[in-house]
Amino acid sequence: MNDTDAPQNPSDSGSPRRDRREATSRRKKGGAITAGIIVLALGAYAAVDAYDLVPGLPGVLTTEPQVEVQTVPTPQAHAQQVPAPASAVDDSAPVPTQIPKTIDAVLKDSKVKGFGLEVRDGISDDVLYAKDETKPRTPASVTKVLTAAASLSAIGGETRLATTTDFDADTNTLTLTGGGDVLLSAGDSDPGSVNGHGGLRTLAEDTAAALEDQNVTEVALNLDASRYVGEDFDSGWSRSDIAKGVITPIQPIMVDTAYVGSKNAEWRGRSEHPAKDAFSIFEEELKKTGITVTEATDRSESEAPSENPQELARVESATISEIVEYALVHSDNVVAEMLGNEVAIAQGQDGSLENGPKAVLEALGESVDLGRTHLVDTSGLSYDNRIAPHDLTTVLQASVVADDSLAGLVSYFPVGGLTGTLHDRFLDERNASGVVHAKTGTLSTVTSLAGGVLDAEGRYLVFSIQIDDVDKDKILEARKTVDDIVTALANCGCR
Repeated sequence: MNDTDAPQNPSDSGSPRRDRREATSRRKKGGAITAGIIVLALGAYAAVDAYDLVPGLPGVLTTEPQVEVQTVPTPQAHAQQVPAPASAVDDSAPVPTQIPKTIDAVLKDSKVKGFGLEVRDGISDDVLYAKDETKPRTPASVTKVLTAAASLSAIGGETRLATTTDFDADTNTLTLTGGGDVLLSAGDSDPGSVNGHGGLRTLAEDTAAALEDQNVTEVALNLDASRYVGEDFDSGWSRSDIAKGVITPIQPIMVDTAYVGSKNAEWRGRSEHPAKDAFSIFEEELKKTGITVTEATDRSESEAPSENPQELARVESATISEIVEYALVHSDNVVAEMLGNEVAIAQGQDGSLENGPKAVLEALGESVDLGRTHLVDTSGLSYDNRIAPHDLTTVLQASVVADDSLAGLVSYFPVGGLTGTLHDRFLDERNASGVVHAKTGTLSTVTSLAGGVLDAEGRYLVFSIQIDDVDKDKILEARKTVDDIVTALANCGCR
């Protein structure tokens, strides 16, 4: 899987358009975890809640009181074959009975107290260990577990988001319409990529061909970004974090999640106006095809869409399953907030930052009890989010026994010692490295980890471990305790 834009060749516009094949759909997941998944290994840090990969990094959104934050490094992805756990539907492995003794020993040795955690058998749903498991806590980016689960359930794993052009012959107006894809590329569509699956150059060339078929060589150009309504930036976020690469205004069309600057730079910020940037790129690509643009206006805030549009062309995103995996591996806040808006739309509501958190809970509430959970965003940037360990393991265990899109959830998490926000954790643990699949969450006073692991005898366990209100100088020790618990589970025969 390639995370970069397809190579750009200026001569392409004068050659016959190459066939653009749809990427092979991700096969349906049976049981819970499937083997041989391809995920993205990060060679540098992703734009996260400013702490997932660098616990010592101070951040405006991650500390109280606020302090100056460093910028967030640009993710560099490399295709890598990642081993997944053996089938979690095999119920023949023995159930560990001594997990309480094992975990209590780790907690006793820890210098940090106050953890809430729960461990369950992935198949039977039996609770194997619980401690303060019903107390809601600040989850940080573990919030993305709920957003991902709701996206898979409500939107559907095979769904794609379309960016389209529509032509109104009566007014000779062409409209670029954002459909939620924040992972567009500026260049050609790349069916083998998630980031850049749909490309604005491809859309412009296909649009120009359709216009030429109608003998149209000159158009007025509009942008329709009305798919999302209300405020595009949550009042609890800091606008200074846009330049640090943490977040951007959430709008329904973006190129590369609104990153600006060279892809080769170690650090990149994000744009203040991602939809307008995408619009400008499309306009330039359209002009390169020979179409004259007589007017370029932004219709997203004023005029209503045309009543007589004809769709001319479209480019589609990767599947929601693939986008969910991208959001989890990169811990990408922008993609997570987009998914929240799309869950709201799938639930029959307006896509908005206000509706997204409520829609996520509603989507999951149909199958699991999340009565203690409170969300104000869908990325985990806010300290005001609250999730209990029990509620997280409820969702995780539901995915283990699911037979629909939700079944892939745990397999999309970062992998211990290999990928994403776990690439530098569990490196030296033989049973845990390459086997732990979990979502991290870290703020200056919070560390969380939720996911699944095979124990040493092949039993699949799901877990959620959380602690908040930690002294900042003890956060690394808290994270070590979390890792020690998960390593103990991986090493456990515990009978």
